[in-house]
Amino acid sequence: MNKQSVALALKGYSRRELPGWGWVLRRAGVFDDSVWREAPTAVAEGKLHGFRMELDLRNWSERQTYFLGRFYDLPTQLLVMRLLRRGDLFVDVGANIGMISALAARCVGPEGRVLAFEPNPDAMRRLRRLIETNDLAERIEALSSALSDAEGTMTLSVITEHTGMGTLSEVPPEQRGLVSGTHAVPVEIGDRVLAGRGPVAGMKIDVEGFESHVIGGLLETLRRDRPWIVAEVIEEHLRRAGTSSAALLAKLAGLGYEAHAISLRRTGLRHGLQLARLGARDLPVRSDVLFLPEDSPLRAAVLAAEH
Repeated sequence: MNKQSVALALKGYSRRELPGWGWVLRRAGVFDDSVWREAPTAVAEGKLHGFRMELDLRNWSERQTYFLGRFYDLPTQLLVMRLLRRGDLFVDVGANIGMISALAARCVGPEGRVLAFEPNPDAMRRLRRLIETNDLAERIEALSSALSDAEGTMTLSVITEHTGMGTLSEVPPEQRGLVSGTHAVPVEIGDRVLAGRGPVAGMKIDVEGFESHVIGGLLETLRRDRPWIVAEVIEEHLRRAGTSSAALLAKLAGLGYEAHAISLRRTGLRHGLQLARLGARDLPVRSDVLFLPEDSPLRAAVLAAEH
């Protein structure tokens, strides 16, 4: 048997996430891109949301999703499942191929709505296929624009072949050789797009360093609706966009938001959600972060996950 066959035989074990699954998959070559260069596209059912996902096994994150039955970013998914309610409106900024949007659609149910913003046309085609395959058009609306604090047209640079690595920031010289493609994309101000759509309950923002600019275009929405926000906050990505994690945290603190780093803690044989309040001593940040209004009715649920 070749390495691919051995790995595929272990799918049931890894999908249950039994102890040692990471070590087992590493030994079987699941994390070795060279083993999967000629791998096909496969279909898997998400164990957290129950929807069918078409996955490119050549891609490291989609391959992990195939073997685990879920998107690899577990902390963000646990947070979404804890905080989203049926009937909520959820906004996914930087939706990529829809891994978080699909989970959010399950959480909000047929009464709710997910607005998925994704400017990369390659990722958008995949996102729309996911929506069509699972008859989710009534729950997920795919919007092919980027969000920022100014309208216009900008260049989206995709670093490596990974569709989730698209950035509107200037690519530093040392990474320019990794750019696999560029796209001229429409950029809108979030407040204008969301006006009249109803109160936003929660947001996910993952835009490879452009998070502060996205927030800058959502100030009216944040003041009005007080949604919780989970965002990727990576210092080096923010700096290439002309800002920093300190500036982002300060901007949201000025709007009455508390920042909590998101991570995992083991509970028995499973991992659970762990949150830790972020302060000045924790800067610079390189973490997924929950921003929660100080007056949020969900605060008790969040504090229960604090260590």
